[in-house]
Amino acid sequence: MASNLNPSFSSSSLSTQTNLYEFLSELVYKRIATINYLRRTHEGTTHWFNTVLLSREDLTSMYPNNKMSGRTSKFFTLGVSLGPILDVTNQVDYVKALHLLLHEFECHNNDHQKPKMKNIFRKTRGKDDHSYVDDGEYTHLLTPNMPFELDYIQTCFTLFDLLGEAYHKLLVGTESLCTQAFCEQVLKCDAKLKKIVSMITKELDTLARNAIKEELKLIDPLSSLGKMSPIDIDWDNNNKMPPVDIS
Repeated sequence: MASNLNPSFSSSSLSTQTNLYEFLSELVYKRIATINYLRRTHEGTTHWFNTVLLSREDLTSMYPNNKMSGRTSKFFTLGVSLGPILDVTNQVDYVKALHLLLHEFECHNNDHQKPKMKNIFRKTRGKDDHSYVDDGEYTHLLTPNMPFELDYIQTCFTLFDLLGEAYHKLLVGTESLCTQAFCEQVLKCDAKLKKIVSMITKELDTLARNAIKEELKLIDPLSSLGKMSPIDIDWDNNNKMPPVDIS
């Protein structure tokens, strides 16, 4: 039986699909590289953009647990919620679930909703997994209460690992799925995750700049005449995660 498929259309579609996958790959590898860099920086073993070494002591001083409890709780909530999402085998469903989780995460942080705590031991889900249920319970976001204080730096380590896995999964078996609609959904997820990465990057950059100023003061005492700008961090436990654009 002769094929009714227009050869030129088939070739054009394949070319577009290949280009979209190349675009997706470039985006994913770029984000993973950034996340891994942030993780190494938090270990206190990497010079920030080859300028100054941010020690673990510097980071602990900048991010004291007692003042970071709000953000630590948010990062823990996101991390523990990403685990089940990573087990979704269908890639289209995975991207939809990831986007809904990030939307629920933003709603939770911004107090737009007052959800009930989800049962993290529930194993079965209904057919409406990818919708926000009417009773206010989140579909994917888990909000367990922790009976002890979490360490901010350690929580960051775990979240960085999970974010790297979340990005990597976008490339697993998706080469044949790279339609315009699929990539647009991925970009929506990326835009939400980029807010977190950008916020941390901006803070570390400020910390590095101030550390360099301190080093210069040791070399040139006259430089101490100029005031150092303080590190601007919102310590409010309900602080929002402002979008800071990174290319």
